[in-house]
Amino acid sequence: MPIWDDEESTTSSQPQSINQRVRAGNALPILSHSAMFDLVLFGHEAFARYYAERIGYSYPNLPDVGQLANYDRYTNRTSDVDCKQFYLDCLKNHIFREAKAGGLDPDTLAEARAQADSVGASAFANLLGYPRFDQPQAYPLLALANLPFKIYLTISVTTFLEDALRKAGKNPLTKMCRWRGPIDAPEKDLWLIPDSYRPSKEQPLVYHLCGLDAHPQTKAPLPASLALTEDDHLEMLVNLAQDRGKENADRLPALVRGALFEDVVLLGFSLGGWAFRALYFGLIRQTGQEKDRRGVCCIQL
Repeated sequence: MPIWDDEESTTSSQPQSINQRVRAGNALPILSHSAMFDLVLFGHEAFARYYAERIGYSYPNLPDVGQLANYDRYTNRTSDVDCKQFYLDCLKNHIFREAKAGGLDPDTLAEARAQADSVGASAFANLLGYPRFDQPQAYPLLALANLPFKIYLTISVTTFLEDALRKAGKNPLTKMCRWRGPIDAPEKDLWLIPDSYRPSKEQPLVYHLCGLDAHPQTKAPLPASLALTEDDHLEMLVNLAQDRGKENADRLPALVRGALFEDVVLLGFSLGGWAFRALYFGLIRQTGQEKDRRGVCCIQL
């Protein structure tokens, strides 16, 4: 071992902790779908129970939403898109029901009801005054938006994270993953990231891995874009593994694929849940780097 002089410091070359790197924005946050419900929409478990009731799921043990959607797809629906549209309809009705129970004024409720068929679930929630950033449960979302991250990943199909970023004075760019579908699909503009775009803390990228409820500009509903059922998630993992790293073939943009090599902060995932295991083994762990020294921090909100 070397002989140190007394005045020499042995700590100067110590790497930053993951906490320091997160505070500096040098990490990749990944938000779960359930985190959005817990922070914005009355709790994920409450919605899961409502969804189970609406699809006629009567078994005592409540599975995750992906399994519930699988049950609905093969028990009640004639097509994949019908299943996803019904899920989005359930989401809107759940928001409306809870807002009404919370004492929202009748005029606002009536206006939202009149527009329910023409807007996506995120815009419908906005009509009813959600997200409520003045309420304590939304504070963690605002805290996340105020950190200097350049890229955010989420499996939520809502745009509440973008609402929080705009509340923080930022101008996010919304894009989603082409986990399924031909390259010339109608929503292809949401897959492509302009070559000139460089994510920054002022203009961060919000990348939706499991689709979007509606187009953020045209407001057109996008139920077919959702990776909702358990079968969808398995198909997505297979498709993302194929042609990994190949130019013009990889279903994840190079910008996003590269961000997965940074420290990763998983928010609102259960370590024993299927969503966490799929993300970890499908996207985070298998980076192809033998000397991977990233930190993976999991926070259960």
